[in-house]
Amino acid sequence: MSLLIVTSRYLKSGTAKTKSQRKNYTKYIATRESVEVREQSKKYSTENQKKLLNELLNDFPESKKYLEFEDYKNNPTAENASELISIIIERNADVIGNRQNFVGYMAMRPGVEKRGEHGLFNESNEPIVLDQIAEEVANHPGNVWSHVVSLRREDAIRLGYDNSDRWRELVMRHIADIAEQTKIPLCNLKWYGAFHDTTHHPHIHLIVYSTNPKQGFLTKQGIDKIRSVFANDIFHDELQSIYQEQTLRRDELKMESKKYVEQLVKQIAENHFHNANLENLILTLKNQLDNTKGKKVYGYLKPEVKKTVDEIFRILSQEKNISELYEKWCELERQKYKTYTQKEKEFPLLWENKVFQPVRNMIIQQVLQMQFPAEEMSVVEPELPEHFVEMEILPQIDEEPTD
Repeated sequence: MSLLIVTSRYLKSGTAKTKSQRKNYTKYIATRESVEVREQSKKYSTENQKKLLNELLNDFPESKKYLEFEDYKNNPTAENASELISIIIERNADVIGNRQNFVGYMAMRPGVEKRGEHGLFNESNEPIVLDQIAEEVANHPGNVWSHVVSLRREDAIRLGYDNSDRWRELVMRHIADIAEQTKIPLCNLKWYGAFHDTTHHPHIHLIVYSTNPKQGFLTKQGIDKIRSVFANDIFHDELQSIYQEQTLRRDELKMESKKYVEQLVKQIAENHFHNANLENLILTLKNQLDNTKGKKVYGYLKPEVKKTVDEIFRILSQEKNISELYEKWCELERQKYKTYTQKEKEFPLLWENKVFQPVRNMIIQQVLQMQFPAEEMSVVEPELPEHFVEMEILPQIDEEPTD
C-alpha cells in the first residue's frame, strides 16, 4: 500500500430527487450505531459493522484502496471497522449529500481542527464565513472538485503533518500545480480546506473551483500529478535518500558491467575464452565497428550493429552480480513509487531499461579498444616480381653551396 492516499472527484449539481435520495442514504448510514464507535476497543468487529461495511464497500468499491481498509483487513477489530466506516462516509459525503452540507461537514465534523468557529481555511488570513461559503459552493453553476489527502498517523506525527497550519502551507505551496492540472487559471481559482485529525489517518479535504463556471477539467493523469507533487513534498527528505542510494546502485552496476566486459574482451583477445556464442558476438561487433565511419556511439550506429550490441548487453545482464545489482535498483524504485501510488511498479529487463543506456556505449568503447597480441597477428608480405632488386636507400644529405 502507498504511504499517501489522494482521492478526487467532482460534485455535480443535484436535482430535487437526487438530493432526497442522498439525504435518505446519508441518514441510513449515519444513524447506524456502529458509525459513532470511537472506543479503543480491541474486540473484533460486530455483525452490524460487518453488514454495514459490506453495503458501503459495494456502493463505493474505491474504498478498498484506503489506508483504513488495509488496517481493517489486517486487523478486523471494532475500532478499525469504525474508522473504515467513518472514512467511507466522509470521503463520499459529496456523493451522498448536497454541496452545502458537504462544506459544513468539512468544517464542523468531529476531529476537525477548528480555526475559530469552524475548520475551513484558504490562502487568506481574513475570517471565513462558513454559511456564506457553503451557499456559494452549493449554488456554483460549474463543477467543484473535491480532494482528500491522507497520511498514516505515525507518518503525520513524524513529518509534522498533525496540524492544520502545516497542511495549509503545503496546499499553498502547490496550489499553482492544482490549478494547472485542473485547467483553471490561477487568478480564477478558489479553494478551501479543512484538516481532520482522525485517530489512524489524519487528512485534509480540499474543494476547488473556478470563478468562471466554464473553466475546469481534471483528468486521471492530472490526479496522479497532484498526488505526486504532494508526496514529493511531504516525503522530500526520505525520497532524496532513496535517490542518492539509487544513484550509487546504478553507478555500481555500470562499474561491474565495465569490469566484466574488460575481462571478457581480454580473455577473447588472449584466446582464453570458451563461450563460442558470446565470443563470436564480440568479434562480430569489433569487425562492424572497425568498418563503421562517423561517431561510434550507440545512437549513431546502423541497425545491424545496434542489434549486435543489444544481444551482448542481454547476455551481460544475466550475469549473477549484475542481475543482483539491478534488482537492488528496482527495489529502491519501488520504494519511490510506494510514496504516492498503490500500483505495482513493473520494470523492463535490464538490457531494455533506458536508464542503463550508457552500458551499451561502454560495451562499444571496450570492444573498440580491443587489442590482439602481436604474435597472433598474421602479416602477409607482398609478392615481389623476380627481377625486383632490393636497393639500399641512403639518407639524402644537403650539400653546402659552393662559391
